[in-house]
Amino acid sequence: MAKVSIRTGDQLPWLVSGIRAENEAAKAILEDGGAASAYKIREPGTESDPQLVELRFHPHEEVELHSHDETEIMYILKGSMKLGEREVGPGTSITIEGGVFYGFTAGAEGVHFLNFRSHIDNSFHLPGKRQHIDPNA
Repeated sequence: MAKVSIRTGDQLPWLVSGIRAENEAAKAILEDGGAASAYKIREPGTESDPQLVELRFHPHEEVELHSHDETEIMYILKGSMKLGEREVGPGTSITIEGGVFYGFTAGAEGVHFLNFRSHIDNSFHLPGKRQHIDPNA
């Protein structure tokens, strides 16, 4: 049976991953009550259902070189990010195939974006180190 699921932003908490929680700039609380460097799991995804995560990073925050198992699409809502030598801003979509290593740096105003995957993927692999992140930890 088909269903419709609606989640509004105020129903979901902003979460902070362990490594970001160590940075004082990332702890700054914004107007919506969430940290400057945080994420919301909009749709958790399953093996057959899509995953949607909202993320934001504080100004000039660097995200180290990493990859994920699945292809992802990022859509920038606010701010900007620098990928290699290119800086991209609001309205930009970025598709990164699974297994491709990339990193980025948030722009001068930070970056706020949506991350979509066709199904659940909690992988975060550093070069030479494969790992899966428990989003509930």
